[in-house]
Amino acid sequence: MTEISRLKYIQWRPIGVCDTGAGKERKAKMFSRLDLASITAPEVKRENWRQHPKVMALITRYAQDVAELSTLTNGMRAPEIDEIKLVGAVLGHDQTPNLNQESEDGRVQFFQVSFRDVKSKKTSTKKWKKLLKWILIAMGVLIGIILIILLSNRLSLLTIKNTQQYASVCSSNRQQAAYAEELRKIRKSLGDELNQLPEWLTFKQARVNCSGGRISVNQQELRLLRCLLTVRNRTNNMSSTAHPKLNQIEACAGTLCKRNLPHLASLCKRL
Repeated sequence: MTEISRLKYIQWRPIGVCDTGAGKERKAKMFSRLDLASITAPEVKRENWRQHPKVMALITRYAQDVAELSTLTNGMRAPEIDEIKLVGAVLGHDQTPNLNQESEDGRVQFFQVSFRDVKSKKTSTKKWKKLLKWILIAMGVLIGIILIILLSNRLSLLTIKNTQQYASVCSSNRQQAAYAEELRKIRKSLGDELNQLPEWLTFKQARVNCSGGRISVNQQELRLLRCLLTVRNRTNNMSSTAHPKLNQIEACAGTLCKRNLPHLASLCKRL
């Protein structure tokens, strides 16, 4: 078949729909007499056939039959029209000698249809969308894990920094007068905090152990541990917002217990 622009005669007589196969591999279906009359109606011309819905509907219907005959659609799950072109017809049927002659003179044409597999395209697009979705989910999870690790490391560094800061208060020489004074201030600071709680009247034992007083170093150390233990026991069930801050006294108690002092052994076991 040749392009319509190369036809010897400029005439309008499309006789059917064909695929894009080469030579004997080309498959075609001729229009019925009734459909041919619709295609060659006076108002339908070479220049305007695409603007006629009835013509396009007929071509589409015949193209579906050609798709079933064509070897070019093998493997396609859902072939659909990709392109329609008007081409010159080359016929090789002995039973239509007149039509053959017209074909050789360029008086008849075919609507040549190429096909594409629309389901395959949709499936491919769907797979890509699904893959993209999983990639985005994986990236979100990875970013979440990284943020959690960074936040955890930051909190750990802050905890270590605070612990080191508090522990340094109790790390001075036990023989220095400032050492005992620091222990007293730590207990007093916690006692002052307990006095601000609505339940402070019920903290009698904790306030006794956490109260001030200038006593020996050994007694200061014993009282600090007792202060921590009694406050812990008394505030276990309190909400986090009302719970007194124990970071400083806990860090100091940890430092004291690491020294393995005999008079603190029994209390350190309870921490």
